[in-house]
Amino acid sequence: MTTAAPSRRSLRALDALAFFAPDIQGGVGPFLIVFMAGTLAWDPQRIGTVMFVSALVGLAMQAPAGALIDSVRHKPRWIAGAIALIASCLVVMANWPGYGVILAGQSLIGAAGTLVAPAIAAISLGMVGRAGLDARVGRNVAITAAGTVLWALGTGWVGHAFGPHAMFFYAVAMALPTIAAALAIRHRDIDLRLARGADAHAGGAPSTARWHDHRLFVLLACAFLFHLANAAMLTLVAQKVGTQSGSSATLWLSGGVIVTQLVTIPIGLAVGRWAPRLARKPIFLVGFAVLPVRGLLYLLADSPAVLLALQVLDGIGAAIFGAMFTLMIGDLTRGSGHFNFALGLGGACVGLGAALSNLVAGTVAHLAGYGTAFVMLAGIAAGALTLFALAMPETRHRPRSSPASAPAASALTTTAP
Repeated sequence: MTTAAPSRRSLRALDALAFFAPDIQGGVGPFLIVFMAGTLAWDPQRIGTVMFVSALVGLAMQAPAGALIDSVRHKPRWIAGAIALIASCLVVMANWPGYGVILAGQSLIGAAGTLVAPAIAAISLGMVGRAGLDARVGRNVAITAAGTVLWALGTGWVGHAFGPHAMFFYAVAMALPTIAAALAIRHRDIDLRLARGADAHAGGAPSTARWHDHRLFVLLACAFLFHLANAAMLTLVAQKVGTQSGSSATLWLSGGVIVTQLVTIPIGLAVGRWAPRLARKPIFLVGFAVLPVRGLLYLLADSPAVLLALQVLDGIGAAIFGAMFTLMIGDLTRGSGHFNFALGLGGACVGLGAALSNLVAGTVAHLAGYGTAFVMLAGIAAGALTLFALAMPETRHRPRSSPASAPAASALTTTAP
């Protein structure tokens, strides 16, 4: 446990971890589908089985992974171990790409990847404390978006220039700086009690604050509905672009992903800057509000360029959700010691919403057309906005002078050796 400001080395290592880890945690991500369909010539049923089973494993492991991160001491080592396991699976999958190997490897990747997000959040809270968490989370969101741009460009170029197998080894190469960044974080710079949200009372005893109340359930329901509406929008846009632009559809889709991430960077930094001064709920409402607007505007888009431009709204919503969801979970679990378990529950709700989104929207688009699917998703997004606006209370705690909860109010600029 520490009450001093974290060292510059640990803060820079956390920056590097936020840059590399969220991309490598999914293996080769959507490029795996291209590999299975193109190089291995698998039929859609086989591909669908692999993606469904691995997604199911990831969903099942979200909450246990969060609980594990709450309980373990050396959290950076657990990230390093998870990334090492993912890299090992990628090597095996690239060299022996049989059905059983791909299925088992992608399932292990899904399970190991669930450790990364709660561990980064825990390390952030344990290093900068409550006073610095708002800025740190916003910074993490922006840095992660920048890393995703590099990841998308690098993986796409390597796969195009050297063949599909090279994508696996590019991911393995990217795992090395991720592991190094995790191991560079000094254990003594992390307050272990704060890292799991177990703030102390003024007298120094751990708080036993109750956290599993209606506010958390409302927030999780809103997260589920948000991603039920959001996840399929880009998928439907990709399909719509594919029917309009032919062979250039992949370039338009890649451009859409990159636009989203480039917008996420400044929005994440802005949220991190203003969140300490403002209430949580109004900021989060903006993120919920842009989603139904985006869904309805897709109805009016009649060219790939317009569809791509609308990804600006996706970047705004994604940045706000990524930062504010973590901060609200931190508020609700303050003093309970279950911060990362609650984040795991949130990850499960997000993953379930995303999975059902693609299933439901794809079915509606097939039966009734893209327009009907976008209207349905916009309606779900409006429901999420309404639920959040009416049922979700403000969660931000007023600042108090508590040294246990603020070891590093200016941790982002500290120059401690």
